Amino acid sequence: MKRSSAIILVLLLVAVPAILLAADVGNRDVFRVGKAQFISETEFTVTLEVIHDEELAAMDIPLAFSEGVTLTDVTFEGTRVADFDEKIVNIDNENNRVIIGLINMVYASKENPTLKPAVNGDNRIAVMHFTLDNPSLENFEIKSFSVSAPHHSLMLVFNEWDNGVPLVNDLHPAFEGGTVSLASRAPVAPTPTEFKLSQNVPNPFNPSTQIHFAIKEAGWVNLSIFNVLGQQVTTLVDEYQAADLYSVTWDGTDEHGGSVASGIYFYKISTGNFTDTKKMLLLK
Repeated sequence: MKRSSAIILVLLLVAVPAILLAADVGNRDVFRVGKAQFISETEFTVTLEVIHDEELAAMDIPLAFSEGVTLTDVTFEGTRVADFDEKIVNIDNENNRVIIGLINMVYASKENPTLKPAVNGDNRIAVMHFTLDNPSLENFEIKSFSVSAPHHSLMLVFNEWDNGVPLVNDLHPAFEGGTVSLASRAPVAPTPTEFKLSQNVPNPFNPSTQIHFAIKEAGWVNLSIFNVLGQQVTTLVDEYQAADLYSVTWDGTDEHGGSVASGIYFYKISTGNFTDTKKMLLLK
């Protein structure tokens, strides 16, 4: 969604009272620019992250980027701000700038009116999509900037409470990762757009088989094997995983390393709101 930067300013003022407290005294807050990930010879993405210990209500993110690239879009699918009420992007390639405005609650009350600090390590808030204009470019710069009319600066907005009254504070995070290397241009596989548990290969199998699955959102993943009585045989995966494609091998052994008998087994994946179970056959 591309609108004028003035709209961002108005919405920020509507979303929070004009009461600003003293400087933030919590842990160090960081705004981080990620690595370039090429999806073709001339197209790549750069992820934006924010690390914070406050419950954020809004963000003002004005960024400038050096020449040799064109910013085509900024997206939020699969990030921690995907359900924010307002996600406003104003791209100005003529001046190599973009202003991003994020506001969590605008239209009505919601169950999670603020962005809480990430407990699972996923701090992504946006993905910048670029086209490479200069094939010989080895790196380029992304940095924040400030303007006064209308006012924009890199800012995180959060609420504090005083006797039941919400008081709004803002903070200016440290900026990290402004130099983006374009040295590695091997295209990477796109992030999955859905959760998926595939049929194991081979099936039937002996002595081992591979199980492929796709995770579209980072989170805790459990993949376990069960027998026909519903008893858990072993656990193949039980850890936090980023959104990606995965493959794991089962060698037909139980949790103690002993070989299991021939027969039908089930493998079940659980992550977030997604669960799925499939059947496989071990023949000896």
